[in-house]
Amino acid sequence: MKNEIKADRRLKNLIDVNQHFAEIESLEELFPHMLDLAKQITEAEAASLLLYNPDDNVLEFVAITDESLDREKIEILRNTIKIKIGEGIAGRVAQNRCPLIIHDAQNDNRFLVSVDKKTGFITRNLLSVPLIHNGELLGVLNVLNSTKKNAFDIEDQELLLGYSYLASVAIIRSKLIESRLAQHQLETQLTTAAKIQSLFWPEIPELSMGSHVWAISKPAAFVGGDLYDFIPLSDGSWVFYVADVSDKGLPAAMIMVALWSKIRSEVLLHKNLESLLSVINNSMYDLLHEEGYFATIILCQYWTETGKISFVRGGHLFPIVISNGKVKEIDDLDGISLGIVKNAAYSKSDIILSPGESVIFMSDGVTESENQQKIQFGSHRIIDCIKEENNLPRSYALYQKIKDWQKNTNPNDDLTILEIWRDN
Repeated sequence: MKNEIKADRRLKNLIDVNQHFAEIESLEELFPHMLDLAKQITEAEAASLLLYNPDDNVLEFVAITDESLDREKIEILRNTIKIKIGEGIAGRVAQNRCPLIIHDAQNDNRFLVSVDKKTGFITRNLLSVPLIHNGELLGVLNVLNSTKKNAFDIEDQELLLGYSYLASVAIIRSKLIESRLAQHQLETQLTTAAKIQSLFWPEIPELSMGSHVWAISKPAAFVGGDLYDFIPLSDGSWVFYVADVSDKGLPAAMIMVALWSKIRSEVLLHKNLESLLSVINNSMYDLLHEEGYFATIILCQYWTETGKISFVRGGHLFPIVISNGKVKEIDDLDGISLGIVKNAAYSKSDIILSPGESVIFMSDGVTESENQQKIQFGSHRIIDCIKEENNLPRSYALYQKIKDWQKNTNPNDDLTILEIWRDN
């Protein structure tokens, strides 16, 4: 009868444990509770938890519960002791995925005496069980020094094994919750970053003398490295540009902000586009080169009264001019991408945009947009779309075509289009 009462009490403890674990969400909170409960149900003096690190193939102490050990000694265990799989009691339990009862630890050659020496704790006997979930090794749970008996027995082992199943599920559950919370926090931060980045997109300006401009930029992720801007100058002309930082995501977005700021700060200080782009390249070189990035750019100055456009190019896609239904690239623009070499020289090219004509700038996210079969949109589809479209801006129709091409696929690159045109 006494043994039955004891068994019932231990079974109730396991049920209580399961309910208790369900209320804990973080690993930081879970581990000490897990060890306290392990001590309680096995009537042990101390308990320790080692988690498996698959990258190094070792077990690492993450939590220890023992009233005789101060925080400093616990931190020594956590920071300095790593147990190889197959080494010591815990290493063997992890390797064989079977529990072990050790009746006399100090005289058992499998026991790592060095662990006790690090803390001053004396392990007399111990029970060690693996933590496994869906065939995956999570770690090892130890209880040390039975307080009611000379050593742990099979009944303690079966009880701790049952407990280990609940503990393993609790660890996985807490990891998933922490991962979801971290993901939610990251998404919140990225959403905020996207809102901040959107502030860098200027309003589409109203141009004079029958000239117009339209632009759009869509990052592949929350934020991206594409950039466009319209900057009015004192002589009535405008500086327009499209830039594309290599790669995408947050690093590219941060470089994009630095590039935007640099162009804005330098544009009024230079009389010609060649010197402006050269100074910007030298200024951005260290940031881009050291981090392994580069940026392409097409930079132009536009006079609405005459339709004159001056271009300089740093490794970017060539602009496309549409005139009387004909499509032609301005392919005589030389210039290396920003961040490749210092003191790069850039050449300028001029055209006159006549009434009824337009010029389109774009990033390579347009040509490289992929459909569900991973086929890129390509230059020929761009030209066909532009030729078929009579409504202005033609680039709006191009953008819609690209969206139809991508359908439900995730964009593989940032995409930017800017168009300038003159009325007939």
